[in-house]
Amino acid sequence: MRRDVVLVLVCVQIGAGVLAMLGELLFMGGNPLYVWEPAVRVLVAAILAGLLHKRIGALVGMMALQVVSLIGVTLSAVAGALPGVVFTPTLTGLLTGVGLPVAILVLCLREWNARHGAPPVSGHAAEVRR
Repeated sequence: MRRDVVLVLVCVQIGAGVLAMLGELLFMGGNPLYVWEPAVRVLVAAILAGLLHKRIGALVGMMALQVVSLIGVTLSAVAGALPGVVFTPTLTGLLTGVGLPVAILVLCLREWNARHGAPPVSGHAAEVRR
């Protein structure tokens, strides 16, 4: 069940990435140099989402992709503290840059723990197992 939720969240993330890529292409005067990073991120996320049900490596790759996303947002916020660099956090930017990666990362970590027989996190799950 968690994998299905992760798949839906990844689809939302891919849609937001494509929309951001098209907007960046439009506002940067059609310069294709600005398309590479979002296009690669969308392509990798789509491939990993497709393999998520079949391969444990896709789960690890998905977690790594979300960590890279969170590091990128953190670096942007830190760079925004420098003079001459502007970082404008918006609700949409925070949801797609922080909220979605954190949600996907947490769900992937739970799936990872479930596959590797890790002890349950909550007391309720421990009672269900008995």
